[in-house]
Amino acid sequence: MHNPAILVCVLCGVIYLITGMLMKRFPPKKINDFYGYRTTRSKKSQAHWDFAQLESSKYIIQTAYYCLLISIPFFFLEHKASHIWIAIIVVTTLPFISIIQTEKALKKTFDS
Repeated sequence: MHNPAILVCVLCGVIYLITGMLMKRFPPKKINDFYGYRTTRSKKSQAHWDFAQLESSKYIIQTAYYCLLISIPFFFLEHKASHIWIAIIVVTTLPFISIIQTEKALKKTFDS
């Protein structure tokens, strides 16, 4: 039997990849509360908003690739219950890193 951690990493990686590509291809044009990268800093102006949409889509796609890469070691490891928890922690932590990266880019671009 395959390691279920592989499924977690690959499934989340594919979801992040699709989301990032959709956001890159179809970014929200106007500031809204429903779709796109929505933080206080990204909503400061239309320029902030437009920049944040492109930056966040780039980092979400990057997150997807990391999730897919992280699944590789699980192909070679024997299944253990701890692997699924490691995979869950990783795939839920990585998107927060993309948020931090986007916020840093916003701050660097507009607040300097």
